[in-house]
Amino acid sequence: LSEEEMTEAKKIFDYALEMNTSGQGNNIGSYGTQSNKTWDELCTYLHNQVCKGSDWDEVPESMKPWIELRNAISVGRSDWKYDEPQLLYHYTKDPNILRRELERVQCIE
Repeated sequence: LSEEEMTEAKKIFDYALEMNTSGQGNNIGSYGTQSNKTWDELCTYLHNQVCKGSDWDEVPESMKPWIELRNAISVGRSDWKYDEPQLLYHYTKDPNILRRELERVQCIE
């Protein structure tokens, strides 16, 4: 990673934490009330959170900095970047995304 990329990633990471622990992202999917959790507990909470997010307009503002962080790092981006449905599902766990993709694949076959 370049020094510039690391600096930008750190800035985005700090903002994502602030949005998710201070209550600033106080909307559906906000974790502002979770600041009393340990890092392990917060990680478990974040990974088990399900919220509406079948398209970008529905993704909670508090989730968007985490997606931005993922895009800030160039290493592996061209080979390993999720496509849009994968990315939306990864951050929201919205089962409607899986249903929509399953329907899309069945139509192709």
